[in-house]
Parts: sequence; structure tokens; C-alpha cells
Amino acid sequence: MTYRLWWTVGYVCTSEKEFLAAKHRLLPAAYEMLDDALRRANQVAQAGGVAWLIEGDDRTRLGRDAIAKTIAKRGSELAVQPAAATPAGGFNSRER
Repeated sequence: MTYRLWWTVGYVCTSEKEFLAAKHRLLPAAYEMLDDALRRANQVAQAGGVAWLIEGDDRTRLGRDAIAKTIAKRGSELAVQPAAATPAGGFNSRER
């Protein structure tokens, strides 16, 4: 399954109408899971960008408002978790 996320940062598109006019020129980011696409959309929003659309092969279609509502509802579970640090040797303490 593939989910495509269209997003912009800056003043490339400031309205839904401008996004739809420019969509054919934008390259979407592809994700295997919907949660990954939503997680990235959350990061885009936190950086000041706009996540315009998520479309999936399974006919999933989330517009800007639906993405924002989903992130508001599931924000804590979509938060990016920092990777666990490992010592310089590449092993964690339990593997030694």
C-alpha cells in the first residue's frame, strides 16, 4: 500500500485553489503506512508548512482539514520518537 503526501513550505501555495493548480508540478512524498504520512504531515505543520493532501492506493483521501483534525486527535501517538542512542561500539549495553 502506498500513501502519497503533498505538502508545501513557504508561499508556494497559499490557498486550496493554488494548490490544485500546482499539484501536477509537485512531487508527493510516498509512505507505506498512513500513520507515517500523518507523522510527516505533523512535522510539516510544526515547521510552518501545509500538508495539503494524502491519497492512498486504497482510495484514502484526506484533505487539509481532515489531516489537521486527525493530527489534533492523534497527535501524541503520531509524535516522532527519538531513536535510542547506542554506544560508539554499535552495541547496546544488554548485548555485551
